[in-house]
Amino acid sequence: MAGPFRFGDFELDVAAFALRREGTPVRLEKIPMELLVLLVEHAGKLVARDSIHAALWGSDVFLDRDAAINTAMRKIRKALGDDADRPRFVETVVGKGLRFVGPIIRETTNARGQASNYQLTRGTHAFALQNGENLIGRDPDVHIFLDHPSVSRRHARISITADRVVLADLNSRNGTCVDGRGITSATELHDGTIIGVGPITLTFVLLSGVASTRPMSSRVGLPDADRPWRK
Repeated sequence: MAGPFRFGDFELDVAAFALRREGTPVRLEKIPMELLVLLVEHAGKLVARDSIHAALWGSDVFLDRDAAINTAMRKIRKALGDDADRPRFVETVVGKGLRFVGPIIRETTNARGQASNYQLTRGTHAFALQNGENLIGRDPDVHIFLDHPSVSRRHARISITADRVVLADLNSRNGTCVDGRGITSATELHDGTIIGVGPITLTFVLLSGVASTRPMSSRVGLPDADRPWRK
């Protein structure tokens, strides 16, 4: 399972949809938690209010956008003990959006506490993969949690065995791609493979020390550009 984000005394376990402070659970409702995950996953970048609205509620849902976002943000600040005037974690850019400004450590160990041999990367963030099945989607219980309305709840699956790693689409609404091509059956992954999960772009990375049948792809260093992949 992908390791958590750590910032200050806090641990945000995206896969478990849980926030902890020094190991103690911190209660946070669904919408504020989804907003915190969104901001942490885009740490250092300004997330516009329109983007927050689309990610949390969907662009076709009509509500008082600013009031809803402000309410969720107040609950996040209360949970983190953050001060809007002197933020340690989340900065408000008036009239524009929000930015996570706290330093983040991204864990890359698997559920057994062992170093992972494989990762999915998205921009500067890495998601460790475990041996066996790794589910990708928008369901909080999956291994790789991608909070985007175009990602299905259980979108795709990466299966890791002793001799191969394969990706399968799980009848997702917007499809799964490998190196720009939609897949309809289980497809083997190699170091540097670009994976499209709906509109989200991920890179499959084979860590050093593991035998590889393919040299490192130059595409591993590409910036995190979310493209509209389709079957």
